[in-house]
Amino acid sequence: VDLRCADGMAPKGAGRWLNERSWVFDFEEDLPPGVRCSVQVKPGLKSSKGADFSGPDRFSFSTGGPFVQAVMPYAGNPVDEEQYFALRLSGAASLASVQAHMWCAVDGLGERIAVRLIEGAERAALLKAHTWDREAAQNPLAFVTLACNRRLTPSAKLQLVFDKGVATPEGVANTVQKRFAYEVREPFSASFSCEREN
Repeated sequence: VDLRCADGMAPKGAGRWLNERSWVFDFEEDLPPGVRCSVQVKPGLKSSKGADFSGPDRFSFSTGGPFVQAVMPYAGNPVDEEQYFALRLSGAASLASVQAHMWCAVDGLGERIAVRLIEGAERAALLKAHTWDREAAQNPLAFVTLACNRRLTPSAKLQLVFDKGVATPEGVANTVQKRFAYEVREPFSASFSCEREN
């Protein structure tokens, strides 16, 4: 067979027969998201009994869209009313698809809260705080920095939603929704007391 992938490095690896019915190809390295590949059966393939190959002779697959490998702060941690989030993805994602298919969900609020991207010096400081700055310099679209597009209510339960449809720059979309749950910190309070009257 002839294996071709959109990513020029992808076909590096080796094919082998597992048994007389199953052939596999092992890639040298894990493929990033968004890679489309096709397998074409070459003329002359015969069965072990010498019969000519029949049936479909072309197959295709893709590695799918990007998914979240890590999120900061970790899910379950308390967050503040204007929390910034940083996500490390499995590969590059288009920023337009991130804004279209990510949102914040707050218990008791019957609507999605859009996300806004954090850019410039604030993004750089956020990535550096999580020691992702060097990796992000190599592959900037694999790191997303964002915040909910409104101030959050104290003590509210929050979910950051990474929905189906977040796609690579080539348009290959993720097909699995992922939610990260948080709780907004309680309102600030202070108390004062004295043991003596004066």
